[in-house]
Amino acid sequence: MTNISRILSEKRRLIWPLTIGLLVNAALFALVVYPLSIKVEGGERQAQAATAELGAARRDQAAARATVTGKSQADAELKKFYSEVLPPDVSGARRSTYLTIEHIAQKASLTQVRRSSERSHGRESALGKLTWTVVLSGDYRSIRHFIHEIETAPEFMVLEDVAVSQGEDRERALSVTVRVSTYFRAEGDGD
Repeated sequence: MTNISRILSEKRRLIWPLTIGLLVNAALFALVVYPLSIKVEGGERQAQAATAELGAARRDQAAARATVTGKSQADAELKKFYSEVLPPDVSGARRSTYLTIEHIAQKASLTQVRRSSERSHGRESALGKLTWTVVLSGDYRSIRHFIHEIETAPEFMVLEDVAVSQGEDRERALSVTVRVSTYFRAEGDGD
């Protein structure tokens, strides 16, 4: 008899319970522990995915709140623009732009040759538009100063067009034609 067979025959009472215990452990592992570990791993992956989705949902919610806040701020600024910046009517627009253009032209040492105004109103808009076309004469530096002052004036005016021309005699002053527009509330408060 070899050593292994002798050990097996002498220790049979001890080896059979150990073998049965190992088989029961292997069966429990295969039937209970392994499937549960697979479920736990799946649950962990689902938890990670849910955490990522929660983070994305929170970012989306923050973006939506920022949009709502931005919209309300834009609405408030638009109301402020209509009530504080724009003239309330065509006569207010005419007064503020005419006097401002006249004052800036005098300050820039330009001579006014002629002026005309045109009023327009969009059908679906609460705003009207007043456009002044002014022809001035003077030197180049005065024209540049005039344009700068118009563009930086506190009144809401838009410099739409500038055309500079010089007569045939080079000694004569330059002539500039400018179109300056402003908008006014045509009805109500502009809402």
